[in-house]
Amino acid sequence: MTTTPLKPLGYYLKALDALISEDFARTLSAHELTRRDWQVLHSLALQGPLARPVLSGLLEPFWEPGARILDEVAGALIARGRLTADGDTLALTEAGRRTHAEVATLVDAGRARLMRGLTDDDYLRTVTVLDRMTANLTPGR
Repeated sequence: MTTTPLKPLGYYLKALDALISEDFARTLSAHELTRRDWQVLHSLALQGPLARPVLSGLLEPFWEPGARILDEVAGALIARGRLTADGDTLALTEAGRRTHAEVATLVDAGRARLMRGLTDDDYLRTVTVLDRMTANLTPGR
């Protein structure tokens, strides 16, 4: 029996990130959403109405440089009737809540595909190891 040698960690991190992004894009495209749109909808669904600076702070760790800024994402979602703005506070509309609920089911199905054949312990162990590696390379930690 011949086994293929494993590739370096960086290969799997990049490949998995790309595959997750592609799967997410396919899932969201049916609802004419981007990943950034989903993150805004999901954050507001979980937290309730939020001031733009607070929402921006929550999302900042996930938004890489060059990504659409919150004002652009919120503006598009407001124009499509999924968000409202009351001064600086953003909130889901009824249509936004419906969209979130529909897409959440699809996102959960995507997570189930990702986790196929893995246990909760496998996931926890993997994330714990990645957290430790990240901490090891973070300056000042």
